[in-house]
Amino acid sequence: MDSQEQILELLYSFRQVHLCFYQLFWKDAEALGATWIQYLVLRTLRDHPEIGLTELADFILIGNSTTSGIVDRLVKAGMVERKRSETDRRSITLRNTEEGEEVLKRMEVISSDNLEPLLQIKEEDRRHMMDTHQRIIDLLTQKGSERNTL
Repeated sequence: MDSQEQILELLYSFRQVHLCFYQLFWKDAEALGATWIQYLVLRTLRDHPEIGLTELADFILIGNSTTSGIVDRLVKAGMVERKRSETDRRSITLRNTEEGEEVLKRMEVISSDNLEPLLQIKEEDRRHMMDTHQRIIDLLTQKGSERNTL
């Protein structure tokens, strides 16, 4: 197998895992009126209340404009509210509403139930996989940094 085929094999594997996660959560999340990324936003806001949009985007690893659209939909659905910062009146902070907290709790039950089979993977294998993922992130980040300096 040549190097290009090896890279494509790795990328295809990531794609398959991603699709499995997406398909597993899509119907359950849709029934609750939320998407997987909205679940991540609600969870992040629960864990880091009163953060701004930029901090939220950093936590969920998505750009500001995309995060803004997700937040807009959650605000419209009554799950998140915007609030003026008490320390800086020019900035807006975000937090979950009671409805957002309730949806989050139901999604956590679904998430836990759907992902429990992953615990069948031995601790050593999970640790090795996480180390490998970090190595991939480091290599690709380094390559991106090299590109930006040219």
